[in-house]
Amino acid sequence: MDKKEELIYQMNKYVANLHIFKTIVHNYHWNLVGEHFFVIHPMLDGIMSETDAHIDAIAERILMIGGRPFASLKVYLEHGMLEEIDSKPYDAVCAVKGILENFKLLLDELNVTIRLAEDVDDQETLAILTDIGSLYQKHIWMYSAWLAK
Repeated sequence: MDKKEELIYQMNKYVANLHIFKTIVHNYHWNLVGEHFFVIHPMLDGIMSETDAHIDAIAERILMIGGRPFASLKVYLEHGMLEEIDSKPYDAVCAVKGILENFKLLLDELNVTIRLAEDVDDQETLAILTDIGSLYQKHIWMYSAWLAK
């Protein structure tokens, strides 16, 4: 596999992880209970919308550079590294901790993809990826602050 094909594959793995992440967030959204419900529930809506935008941006970029984006649940689960969660009640702290940990994993995966884009000098892909990475760093900081005792 040449470096461009490797970049496309890594971007597809990222698309798979984003789809799994959105499902995790949706699960928390539907099953959220407890005192912080009215704060966290709308926040989860925002994360889902943001994730949809990232999925679309990455999938379209894959097409622009000559690839074909992954587009099935089976393939997402085969190539993604995030773990699905059970459908059960979650309080706000549990939901925020779960989302925080997944943002950290997504950022790690994103950084691998950034290095591949640097290797092939794909500045346009880099711009998309670094914008998303900056947003994840902000989320990690903010959710960590919310969880601080």
